[in-house]
Amino acid sequence: MDAIQSEIRTGDPIQVGDYELIPQTRVLKIQFPGNQGGLIWNRPKAVIVKTSDGQERILAVRDITRVIIWSMLAGGLLGAMLIRLLHRN
Repeated sequence: MDAIQSEIRTGDPIQVGDYELIPQTRVLKIQFPGNQGGLIWNRPKAVIVKTSDGQERILAVRDITRVIIWSMLAGGLLGAMLIRLLHRN
């Protein structure tokens, strides 16, 4: 078994009117060697929309929470670098 695995999982279909909605997620699994523990990170990926006449469309899901977290991290690093530059003297 690999220590790091990435896969796309499909959820159960949901019927809404004439549409069938199928959620997809990206799963990142990190297994620690020698232990039975590990980390699992699920992120939304897309929603597959199927109509009653057989058409299929894939709608990408933008994970805004992940964007905000990365923006906060970048802002914190930039702030730390600016404080270090200002207090260098």
